[in-house]
Amino acid sequence: MNEPGPVDKPIRIIQITDFHLLADPLQTMMGISTEQSLLQVIDLAWRNHPQTDLILMTGDLVQEPGVATYTRLKKRLEMLPVPCYCLPGNHDQSDLIRTALAGDNIAYPAQILLDGWQIVCLDSTLPDDPGGFLAEAQLAILEAKLLEQPERHALVCLHHSPLPTGTEWLDTMTLSNAEAFFALIERFPRVKAVVYGHIHQAMEVTHNELLLLGCPSTCFQFKQGSADFALDAVPQGYRWIDLYPDGSIRTGVVRMDALPEGLDLSSSGYQEW
Repeated sequence: MNEPGPVDKPIRIIQITDFHLLADPLQTMMGISTEQSLLQVIDLAWRNHPQTDLILMTGDLVQEPGVATYTRLKKRLEMLPVPCYCLPGNHDQSDLIRTALAGDNIAYPAQILLDGWQIVCLDSTLPDDPGGFLAEAQLAILEAKLLEQPERHALVCLHHSPLPTGTEWLDTMTLSNAEAFFALIERFPRVKAVVYGHIHQAMEVTHNELLLLGCPSTCFQFKQGSADFALDAVPQGYRWIDLYPDGSIRTGVVRMDALPEGLDLSSSGYQEW
């Protein structure tokens, strides 16, 4: 990752992910209000990075997909003064994202064009399955967008991690056709990074010179290295990503100062993730 020149102005992205909003805003999961936790993270991000250009939301926006839940989220996001781009996670319903969430400053795009960069957003979800897979149609979208914009640097986004995290139970739900995904990307050296959610952990690794970035959840975090489901005593947070004109990237994770109020670290599991 090259250090950018001091006069280069980056495109600033805030990534937030895995909100797991519930149908009842007063309901809790793992002892916490996922809605309040999300709002706290958004407030923290805006105070720390007021010059943000866009917000990227990488799936599991809700835990229980329904029109009312997405509409409630939409009202929250409409108050932000920047575009908000989203893609689905395994708990979401793509059709409801399009009909109940997208609109105004919120979009569900396949491609976002920026100064010298493009972001390609993919759907790695499977019906009734927490695991990840990129269907042929999704791989075709990725290839087409990269071919359309050969001079732009590229950031690729999806919900599922293409690589194992080292957390045994969670690694049963990685991208199952990651080999085909990486083989396609390797044909396009202007793809600089892949960003994703789902893992409720920070992750920053390099794979064949490609930067891979996982993001903490805005609610509770999964314990790294655990064989079985376990929560970690680490606060919720977000990732900032700066894209520079020369193709270089700077990034970091920012967390709240304390754990979400009411978090029950003894929780042994909650449905499928």
